[in-house]
This record gives sequence, C-alpha cells and structure tokens, in this order.
Amino acid sequence: MIVQQYGLTYTRITADDIELVRYWRNQEFIRNTMQFKEYITPLMQQKWFKNIDNKYNYYFIIHFQDKKIGLINCKDSTKEKVAEGGIFIWDKSFWGTSVPAFASLAMLQAVFDEFESGEASIATISKQNNLALDFNLKLGYRIIGETDDKQCYKLYLTRKDYDTKTKKLIRAASIMTGQPHFKLWASVNDKQSDEINAYIIKHQITLV
Repeated sequence: MIVQQYGLTYTRITADDIELVRYWRNQEFIRNTMQFKEYITPLMQQKWFKNIDNKYNYYFIIHFQDKKIGLINCKDSTKEKVAEGGIFIWDKSFWGTSVPAFASLAMLQAVFDEFESGEASIATISKQNNLALDFNLKLGYRIIGETDDKQCYKLYLTRKDYDTKTKKLIRAASIMTGQPHFKLWASVNDKQSDEINAYIIKHQITLV
C-alpha cells in the first residue's frame, strides 16, 4: 500500500523494512521519548512485525523527496472504530518543520474521511516529551488521563473535535502544499480492513 498527500509518500512496512525501523527506534534520542524504552533485539523486532502485519495495524515509512525520514502508524483498531496513532521522525533536519504535522493530518484524514474506518483516535505520550504533547494537542487531541505508571499521558481525539479542530488544519495544509488530494495505490488483500478494501474496489484502485 502506498499513499501520497501534502508532498509526502507513505509506504506500508514489509519484512524488508523492519531492520531499518529497529535501527532508528533503538537510537537514544528516539528511545527516550517512548513508553517502551528497552533496547529492541532482532528477534524482538521479528516478533513485533509478526504481531502487527495484519488488518488491525498500519505502519508506514514516511518518505520526503525520495528520502526515508520516519515512521507513522495507526494501530490496534477495534470494532468500535478506535485506533491508536503514533509517529516518530528520525531525520532531525525535519524536527520543528511542518512535515510531522502533514504526515499526521494525512493519516487522520485517511481514517476519518477517506476510508471512514475510525470514529476516534487515541495516543500515549511521555510526560517528558513536551514537543509531542503540544503537537498532539494542536491536532485536536485532549488529555483524558495517564498510564498506570504515571509516566505518560493518554490522549483522545473524538469525531467532533476532528470535525471542528483538525479539519481546519487539514484545510491549511492543503493550501500550504497545493497538494490536497489523497492518493492511494493498493490491491485488495486480507491484511487490510473491509473499509479499505471496499474503498479500493469503489475507486478501481490498483497497486503500481
């Protein structure tokens, strides 16, 4: 599956990508911002990929100008159409730029509007990660609690807040980039939700 929007390209990860992701996820400047801070071994990474390579989890490599710069995900989707979002940018040259916002907005727009596969989104942010917390609050998320260990905030984005807050940012991103249209290349398969497969069939989409 390949997605393009706001000048970025997103490719769903395969087994060939997991060592690249593991390398960056293990970097101290990334690991210290995460809820899970232990070093990830190759075996742990393989087990993780086996658990997420299904229709309930979507992890994408973020590409900008043919360069792989980070990872974004929508994971653990439920029958209630609630999933958890997350993102980390390993290329520091894009920290503090609009790129993370564009990537997050594209993912939220896909879930809420394009595929209509979500009614809410959740996020878990380390209390020490002020940049990520401020970023998610601007996207429309609200703090609803904290994790049992008191180390992270739990955030929630409702359909109402998405419609009243996040969509304003989506309109701004469309104007700023001049590339508002959501583009998808994919084929129907059992590792995608019924909503995504229906979207592919309806729009006669193919994977190139």
